[in-house]
Amino acid sequence: MLADERLPGFRGLPPKQRAVYVTAAAVVLVVGVLFAYHANLLLDRSTATDRARSDRQAQKAVDREQPAFTSTATPLDYDQYLPEAFTVLLDRPLTEGEQATLTALNGDASRVWEFMKPLGGRIVERASYVAPFEDGNENRGNAQTFDLNLNSDRAAGLTINNMTAVKDSCRAPTAQTVVVIPPAGAESRQGLLWDLTGGPTDKPHGPYVLDEGEPQEGQLYFRRNVVELGNGQSNMAFRIQPEVSTHTCEWHIVASYTDTTGSHEQRIPSGAGTFTTEAVPSQPVQYFERVPGSGWGCLGEVSQQGCPSTELVRLPRPPVHRPVPD
Repeated sequence: MLADERLPGFRGLPPKQRAVYVTAAAVVLVVGVLFAYHANLLLDRSTATDRARSDRQAQKAVDREQPAFTSTATPLDYDQYLPEAFTVLLDRPLTEGEQATLTALNGDASRVWEFMKPLGGRIVERASYVAPFEDGNENRGNAQTFDLNLNSDRAAGLTINNMTAVKDSCRAPTAQTVVVIPPAGAESRQGLLWDLTGGPTDKPHGPYVLDEGEPQEGQLYFRRNVVELGNGQSNMAFRIQPEVSTHTCEWHIVASYTDTTGSHEQRIPSGAGTFTTEAVPSQPVQYFERVPGSGWGCLGEVSQQGCPSTELVRLPRPPVHRPVPD
């Protein structure tokens, strides 16, 4: 019955003609299938180049929709790592009881920080590299270090060939209490330093290489180096030391990079974010410094209990490393 529906008159044919009929139908079916297969294969081959080009363009477009790279800034954990030379800033004067507690600590750095941190203290480090006194200002060498990590998920590679610091605003430091733990053989650490000394109109310099003992120490980093990201490259991690002097500054970084589409710039941090680097006030309300061999020296509105020395014995300033002239 199915044969009559699909092949009218098939059942009425002699057996030999039926065989011929079936064979012819099978041949037509096979030829049709082969023709369709080869026609589709030929179409695929003829359009493969255009489709591959279109796919690559689409992938590149999607790749460029995301930022060229991401940046993550992480403050140092001073509970885990404490610099050998640092200053603690506080926005209020210490009470007499707090002064007595501080000056009874005998200058133990970790105990000083453990005491000052809950009060709202903030650490300013002695910079590993001190920029030359080109502007005549010797109140240099203060930095607040952080780690900067750069990473790119792009399939295409990119090259960062310069990074420039830009000051957004600067203001006079506001801390009222300064507690100094002076240098005691502090060493440079590998990283980058920007010289942000001066006020809002003073142009930043750097970044300089921080890598004691290396030939590039004190030289501009991007004079001989670039940063490669994307295309499976590993992330790039820097330890950043921004050095300030008389002003607390908010600032950001502009990274210049190139990729297959040309030259571009990207802000670090992204959006309107900024970094803040705090300066040490030159005339705070209270000043405490642990002078080796002499105990605590105190100046300003302070109690003399525990501070027998009011004429601070200044330690020699660490040698200044000067970059090789351009």
